[in-house]
Amino acid sequence: MIKNDLLDASCRFALAAFLHDLGKFAERARLCTENKEGNLAVYCPVFDGRYSHVHAAFTGIAIDQIEPSLPDLIKGDMAPFSSWKMKDISKQDDSLINAAAMHHKPETALQRIVAIGDRLASGFERANFEEYNKAEEGGASPISHYQARVIPVFEGLCRSEKGWSAEYSYPLAPLSPEGMFPRLRKNNSPSKVEAQAEYAKLWGQFVEGLQKIPEAHPRSWPLWIDHFDTLMMTYTHAIPSATAGKRPGGGFVSIPADVSLYDHSKAVAALSVALWRYHAQEPESCQMDSDKGQAEFLLIQGDFSGIQSFILASAGETRKRAAKLLRGRSFMVSLLTEMAALKILEALSLPSLSQIINAAGKFMIVAPNTGEVIKQLSIVKNEIEQW
Repeated sequence: MIKNDLLDASCRFALAAFLHDLGKFAERARLCTENKEGNLAVYCPVFDGRYSHVHAAFTGIAIDQIEPSLPDLIKGDMAPFSSWKMKDISKQDDSLINAAAMHHKPETALQRIVAIGDRLASGFERANFEEYNKAEEGGASPISHYQARVIPVFEGLCRSEKGWSAEYSYPLAPLSPEGMFPRLRKNNSPSKVEAQAEYAKLWGQFVEGLQKIPEAHPRSWPLWIDHFDTLMMTYTHAIPSATAGKRPGGGFVSIPADVSLYDHSKAVAALSVALWRYHAQEPESCQMDSDKGQAEFLLIQGDFSGIQSFILASAGETRKRAAKLLRGRSFMVSLLTEMAALKILEALSLPSLSQIINAAGKFMIVAPNTGEVIKQLSIVKNEIEQW
């Protein structure tokens, strides 16, 4: 395998952004740690005499605990991050763990990129994000953030002006044929203690799955992060990303969430990598202020044209084989679009996390809007279309 330093660095940055909210998972699982107070002081902002968004501290705790199962974050090449050799977390500066955990209290350029990626993926304007930064997780709600569950996106269509009217929610369980279907919320509302036990069990399964990634794969960042993406999807697809939402009249309260921790984290990873690559290759725009209208992101969409006529073409076959033909052609469309997307990611030295959509013959990739990327994209586009 040909080593690609830019791709490896992009994978490391993607991992930092992908893990930024892992503390929500870890905190709800009630991980025990002796370093909690130190992590709170380093990673959490203080408002009205209290630490806000304590999940950021648990992101540091969680990464520290799973570090032995991750690619080498200590001795190897960690560009664009600094080496993670110091045990004093206050002196690690631009380490990967700090880039992930400092998203509510950024101090360096790399940390600010992850924070901006988080804000953009959350759909917040800058002022609203500052207000959200002061909101307490759980808010003024009869249920805690431990008990909150992801609701089906279609439940939003039933929302009344008075608030949410969701009747269904997803069970807090690994992705499976049974776990992917929503249940009635009245049958999916554990007590706070039961909810914490569910999170603890899920965390244990997540760590066990992480340890099962083949030992040789961490030596290849693109291959390993592909594995890790699947692992995160399996165990965080039903974890609410945010439990504090904006009240129509102002302020923030707890709400049923329709965005999972996995979907939010992957969006943050894609946006953060593109933002970092843009400013690394366009140093004259190093302010990293996405509110100034700079075209930092390039959205690349691929479309399998003529998909309906291709899938539904009979080609003289009998009705007896129609179902097999439909399945086979649909699968072929999926394979071709996946191959095209992978070819583009490889040409642009982007990790798999930069692909945020691939369904129904379409894919979308978030890339940095640089001259080199546009040049390489033109080349690979011609190759794909000629093929």
